[in-house]
Amino acid sequence: MSELIQKLVAESLRIEEDTEHSAKGHYNAGDRWGRYHLYLGLPSALIAAIASAAAFKDCPELAGSLALLSTALTTVLTFLKPSERAEMHKSAAGQYHTLRNQTRLFREIDLAEGMDEGVAKKRLLELARIRDELNAASPGIPRRDYEKAKQDIDAGGSRYQVDGAAG
Repeated sequence: MSELIQKLVAESLRIEEDTEHSAKGHYNAGDRWGRYHLYLGLPSALIAAIASAAAFKDCPELAGSLALLSTALTTVLTFLKPSERAEMHKSAAGQYHTLRNQTRLFREIDLAEGMDEGVAKKRLLELARIRDELNAASPGIPRRDYEKAKQDIDAGGSRYQVDGAAG
């Protein structure tokens, strides 16, 4: 294997590692924001329904208090937009995952089949460009979501069985 191909393999592995951590971190962040949406949205809807029932039962103080609480929760929900944040993180995670898979296929198949060095270098530069664009365009991964991702990866949580323990 030529020195250039060895360097392309090493850089491919770096891209795979970067994208694996980013994808898992974004999945974690998306899950967390999805829970926030549920924790804020469900109580808000239930409290609004109870407030409506209280108004019909001629309990204006209770209805007013519950309506204020529901409004506060809905305002926080509207301001934070957790469902949008969850979708943004899940979309970014999917894109990173796709790039990781493309890079692995490039390394495991294209390079292994003796791809022309010039073509291989161009392909790797394209994969690196995509990673850089994803890094620039993706929302930031909160530290705790990244740390959780790192722990899961270090524990072997994202290895394929076919790759064995060394994967």
